[in-house]
Amino acid sequence: MAFDTEHESFWRPDNSAVFTAAVSDRSGPFIFRLSCEMSDTVNADALNQALSRAAKRFPYLFVRLRKGVFWHYFEPCSALIETERERTVPCRQEAGDESRPLCRVYARGRSIACEFHHAITDGTGGMIFLRALIIEYLVALGVPLDREGNRRLDFIDREAEPEAEEWEDSYRKHFRRDIPPPDKVPKAWLLPGSRMRSDYRVTTAEMPLEGALAIARKHRVSLTEWLTACYLAAMQETYLAEGALHSKIRMSGKRITIQVPINLRKMYPSRTMRNFFLFAAPNIDMRLGKWDFPDILERVHHQMKLGMTKMELYRQLRRNVGGELNPLGRGVFLPLKNFALRVMNRKLNLALYSGSLSNLTAIAMSDDAAAYVERFHFFPPSNLATGANVAVFSWKDRLCVTVGSTIADNRIERAFFGFLARQGLALRVNSSGEAAHHPERRR
Repeated sequence: MAFDTEHESFWRPDNSAVFTAAVSDRSGPFIFRLSCEMSDTVNADALNQALSRAAKRFPYLFVRLRKGVFWHYFEPCSALIETERERTVPCRQEAGDESRPLCRVYARGRSIACEFHHAITDGTGGMIFLRALIIEYLVALGVPLDREGNRRLDFIDREAEPEAEEWEDSYRKHFRRDIPPPDKVPKAWLLPGSRMRSDYRVTTAEMPLEGALAIARKHRVSLTEWLTACYLAAMQETYLAEGALHSKIRMSGKRITIQVPINLRKMYPSRTMRNFFLFAAPNIDMRLGKWDFPDILERVHHQMKLGMTKMELYRQLRRNVGGELNPLGRGVFLPLKNFALRVMNRKLNLALYSGSLSNLTAIAMSDDAAAYVERFHFFPPSNLATGANVAVFSWKDRLCVTVGSTIADNRIERAFFGFLARQGLALRVNSSGEAAHHPERRR
């Protein structure tokens, strides 16, 4: 079944999109960025040719969000889709965005950047699109590429027609009514500091991938578990420093909790390019006193294992999808639904997590295409409440860890990257895309 805009003028958003469409605003726009730096200056004409082909292959990404009487819906873009000028501040919601597609492409110098609203896709879907766009761009330049070697990107055939499975709501598909919702969890401590409402600081540390993997293997944990434990340790440093400064912790809650997205495609059969992720929530309870790092690491390891079991994830599906399918709420007008979801967002998201850490894992491309790409970037969505969020991926032999922050000071970046450096890793740190500081610590 191919996508047909002539017969299907809009679709119902998936469960994640229903939520993000209702609660996204300038304080939490739910926009993330994936970008790459090419080996040469980007050719604008070739990129527009590539974007035109990629938009036809992935039409479900180039839609506008519209308001209906009872629900939001997606409307396919009929206007010509072209590359836009680079934004001054990334991952930001601006006036006029409601008339533009939820996937936008920017170019500047050697950089090709894609920004996605979380209503249409997650990091997995976004990275598939960016890699497809890069291949189409190289083809437009006349670069000789192995056709078969660059045809498949994960579960997507780049040269095939779009199939219905690519825009299915996999949350609904795997929803079970017979599962109880998850247990209630306590409020979390939030990072202190004044928030920047008109700016977004992005700081990235690059380090040897093999060195980071070796440390994780030494502790018999995954790379994601080790990085999450390091971030919790950095959060604890900040928490204790704030307590010493004010003689007591003034922020609400005593638990530091990190939201870690889990790609459900690895656990449930799905070829969707829409959102399909849920969360694990490793945490430490500061009422018990200061935690040693080995104890944090052990706790994160077991909490991640428990949080990633199918039964626990079914419970999250039961809560999220069950609310959407509740017949009492289906006939409620959209403004009232949006209000209820915003209240739920404050209770179930903003108040329960100190920050997030999202790991895209390894980015893979064929050798002939990869030769033209120097590096990738992954900027997490900005959020005034949590203040800082972390994005992770690896490319070739480098591990890239990015902190996106709306906090005026950079104490959490210093604490986090300082902690990583003390583990024996050589770090190269760039702030807001410029190589301004290169603090290093070698073995």
